[in-house]
Amino acid sequence: MAAYVDGDRASCDGERVRAHLEQCAGCRDRAAAERVAHEVVRAKRPQLRAHAPDALKARCAAFARPAPAPRDVPAVHHPGFVRRWAPFSVAATLLLAVAVVFGVGLTEKAQALAFQTTLDHMKCSRFNAGHTRADAGHAEHEWQSRFGWKIDVPDSSSGSNLELRGVKRCGVLDGGVAHLMYSWMGEPLSVYVLPKRTLGDAATYVERFNHNSIMWSQNDRTYIIVTSHRRDPALDEVVAYVRSTAY
Repeated sequence: MAAYVDGDRASCDGERVRAHLEQCAGCRDRAAAERVAHEVVRAKRPQLRAHAPDALKARCAAFARPAPAPRDVPAVHHPGFVRRWAPFSVAATLLLAVAVVFGVGLTEKAQALAFQTTLDHMKCSRFNAGHTRADAGHAEHEWQSRFGWKIDVPDSSSGSNLELRGVKRCGVLDGGVAHLMYSWMGEPLSVYVLPKRTLGDAATYVERFNHNSIMWSQNDRTYIIVTSHRRDPALDEVVAYVRSTAY
């Protein structure tokens, strides 16, 4: 999967992978996560280089050069094996580096939630743009019947330029989180609903990867809004509308 996302044609059968992704939702989610990780690594390359420990740099460098053949033993070259595993190992190492660099200082729940939900929002925004307008009442009923706990879904609002696109189960915090997907002023906006209170009542703003996260708890639920829009009165109106609906 890492080789496919990286565009390494020599290490994977791209046509075969694409055909499989059309049939497998689980692998599509994995591919989307790989793409987000790829983009984060590229966007934060200077910070990663500055913070990467020497041992990590040495490990990455080792993948970039061929291993010497043992003496007195005929060298046997297996290009398929080496090229198939190296991209995955490097991707895994870089993902670990991202977790280390951006995980430092994430001691507060708000910071950790902003980190996870922003990455998920970036991933889902790439693949859910084509969703049509959804019905809030139907989404609430469907969620409770499938997962056994109640959510309040703010309906589309012309006054707030907010249009509900769909509701799905999100893998943040090992699953169990409702992801309410909206279009707001032509851009994706996400509302995440956690089935328990984890924060205070006052809204908390956190910026991650050039996205704003606004989060709070009320009525034994935790709500997180994620958008690339800057904080201004229009965004505050959306927050107020969602809070008034989550009764």
